[in-house]
Amino acid sequence: MAVQCKVEIPNVQGLKDQELTVGREFLLVCDGEFPKTLQQDKLQLVLSPEQKYSIHLLGFEFRSPTQADLKVTSYVAGAQIKFDNLQLTDGTETLDLGQVQYQLVSVLPPPPPPSGKPGEQQPKQEPYGPVGPLAIPVPMVYWAILAGVVGLVILFAATKIFRSVQRRRTIERLKEHDSALSPLQEFHQKFRRMQRVNTVFFGGSPKKEDIPLALDETRQMLKLYITRRYKIPALEWSPRLIIKDLKKYHPKVYQETGVELEKLIKEFLHAVEDREKISGSDVLNLSKRARLLVEEMERLS
Repeated sequence: MAVQCKVEIPNVQGLKDQELTVGREFLLVCDGEFPKTLQQDKLQLVLSPEQKYSIHLLGFEFRSPTQADLKVTSYVAGAQIKFDNLQLTDGTETLDLGQVQYQLVSVLPPPPPPSGKPGEQQPKQEPYGPVGPLAIPVPMVYWAILAGVVGLVILFAATKIFRSVQRRRTIERLKEHDSALSPLQEFHQKFRRMQRVNTVFFGGSPKKEDIPLALDETRQMLKLYITRRYKIPALEWSPRLIIKDLKKYHPKVYQETGVELEKLIKEFLHAVEDREKISGSDVLNLSKRARLLVEEMERLS
């Protein structure tokens, strides 16, 4: 299939216009008939071993059905490159791109002029070594992935620091407001006081306003016990974080009571969200389970 290509050198800030140097990207703008079955992801230039550094395919993109850009570069310094018929193939079909030629300018300074003295032998010019490093463009998706990973690392570190600060502040507040009562004694004292004044614990039908009051007080007492006894910011943390911290620092207590504690904290949370429908017997049951759980945790500590 007949295709003709011409060389275009895009302008790049910091580089001379229309001057090709080693590693600089340029375009072969090709016009002609391209097969509809062309497999763009498998395209490569047909080159002999001695030509493999003269041109290197970086990308292929259609401008229109009959025009395409081949993004290429060259790694041969200071040479006039000419292909009588450059070919492109996807492994199945081969396209003739016609004659392609371009001049690469060396980035090295020219050799000093000869002295002109008769009989003086000029120094032998050694072949140039590789010129580099080459500027290889990095796709934006890689930068986005890197930014995402760095962001996750920063977020993880910030979360760890925030929780550590919460724990330290909790311990400081406990020291400032230290009670003569142990965590278990304080829980029992508040529980007995609630039993004496809240109609939920009297039997029969409790006052409607006492049901959410007993629910909130029992939940608060349970979390306060955990905060004081295990130095966990239970009043501020979610059930998952409370259980995770208990498992890490108090494995024996977690092993025996972790499942019931997590279940009870979540039931309290659901009850608070649905406080209009909860009954006095529901709150009474939750309160009893909270008391038994606290006593079991104390026994294991």
